[in-house]
Amino acid sequence: MKKHRLLIPGFIFIVIAVFAVVFYGPGEAGALNPSHISCATCHSLHTAPGQSLTSDAVVEVLCLSCHGPAGTATKKAEVHTNKSGSAYAPFTMGCTDCHNPHDNQGNHLGGTNLSQVGKSLDSTGYAMIPTPNSGNRYVVFENRGSNAVPPYDSSLHSFASGDEDGDGNYEGACEVCHTQVSHHRNYADGDPSHDHTHFVGQNCTVCHPHISNFNPAGGGSCDACHSSIYNGEFTQTSHHLGGAAVTAADCAVCHQEPDNNHMNGNIDLKDPDTGNPLNLNIPRGATRDTAVLPANDTWDVVQLQNSFCFKCHDSNGAQSVATPMTPFSSGHTVPNIWDLFDPANNYHHAVRQAFDNTFCNANTMEPPWDTQAANQITCFDCHETTGHGSANQRMLRTAIDLATMETTTTPSSLPAGMGLTVETFCTLCHKASEYVAGAANSKFEYHGVNQNQHRAAGGNELGCLGCHGGIVNFGGVADNGSARGNIHGGSFQWPSDTWSANSFTDAFIVGGWISGWQANTSSGNDGCGGGDCNHPGSTRRNTPGKEYTQVAD
Repeated sequence: MKKHRLLIPGFIFIVIAVFAVVFYGPGEAGALNPSHISCATCHSLHTAPGQSLTSDAVVEVLCLSCHGPAGTATKKAEVHTNKSGSAYAPFTMGCTDCHNPHDNQGNHLGGTNLSQVGKSLDSTGYAMIPTPNSGNRYVVFENRGSNAVPPYDSSLHSFASGDEDGDGNYEGACEVCHTQVSHHRNYADGDPSHDHTHFVGQNCTVCHPHISNFNPAGGGSCDACHSSIYNGEFTQTSHHLGGAAVTAADCAVCHQEPDNNHMNGNIDLKDPDTGNPLNLNIPRGATRDTAVLPANDTWDVVQLQNSFCFKCHDSNGAQSVATPMTPFSSGHTVPNIWDLFDPANNYHHAVRQAFDNTFCNANTMEPPWDTQAANQITCFDCHETTGHGSANQRMLRTAIDLATMETTTTPSSLPAGMGLTVETFCTLCHKASEYVAGAANSKFEYHGVNQNQHRAAGGNELGCLGCHGGIVNFGGVADNGSARGNIHGGSFQWPSDTWSANSFTDAFIVGGWISGWQANTSSGNDGCGGGDCNHPGSTRRNTPGKEYTQVAD
């Protein structure tokens, strides 16, 4: 009897192995890892309620006993089923449709698959998967890919890494089943929208884990994949949220990312007023320099600002959200910029529509604003195109310290060289050789020369803002129209205690150094002065300053 008792355990394992071969097919009841699992972990000889003596009647429940949230394994698993509204007929794929529960399988390219991927169904034991729409297909999975930033790891034999043997079939662990998805179908159909380049060679389960039927990580939360944007761009000096933590709802104010568009190579935006997709097909990485210049006009940046930027930055905010004027979770009020660009204002940049300005020509302006014909500039000529955040204040293309300018009350407190950054910013469009160096083509005879401290290098700490759209007021006038945003446009009437009392200023002449601007003075010329401007007779704000002779058109 003792001898027979010693043989019983071995007999049990033999019986289980035989049942496993019958259930899984030839070559499928391979070796187990004895340090982690034994036959008895999944099988019972006499009391097994499931087929092949499995310890549970439902194989998925048995798998999840280790691989589920309450199990001992680190991976999570759920039954892979088609989503509601799927193009497929209803189907369910279980763990054993993709994984052999006993051992790794060899593939038809001569390697061995990882993660026990493949259910050997051919006579030679090569790993195959019974797909829901394409029958039994070979599967190859020898490399888990890379999570690195571009250029991505293009190692073959990964989750989805291309047609390894050139037979027109795609056999990666993920793409082997796909027939109607946007990326990585299991065959090449010639449709460019059905690409095989989407994060090729990378680890698909980083964004599409087993949990929730391989839907995007976190149930679709943006930060699960875009942590570099959350923790990077939204933490820079300036950004749209105004200091609050980013939520998925914040992303949804601007982005339209349905299942069939997400990761399509474009930035898919929505109309903030209607919530409808804009379908602008903006390529990732697009900048002002590739988008605006006529020679490289790859997408309509004017349409972008009019149908996107100004739908928030107007008098009624983003109408598609519950709180239009505070659309983001930070509660920051959206400034109304649209009205500042109103062509009816006394001064404004040509953003809402193109204008024919005789002083915008090849002598005074940089391309593409160097023609006298009607020109239209855009938000992105001044502001960064990332949309999320910038290392500069107000998301500007140049690092101007506007915060210091706004809080400084005496000229002597302004940091040296501040005006140089302002000049750098303005001369993105206005030609520096004219408006800074003082050549012969600027509008006024002294506009760009060192006389009267017009140049930042000559002592004008405010640079161009000393006269145009100033942020601070050193002229003694209680309100010279220099509120934030004035550089966009506006209408301003000089107060009664200035030398140009009750006249409307134009050409953005509301700078920090002056307290008056008057067109067509007694001598017929335009003039400015007053305040702290170093003009003859301008020690008091109501004393006329220097008259400028306008250069002939």
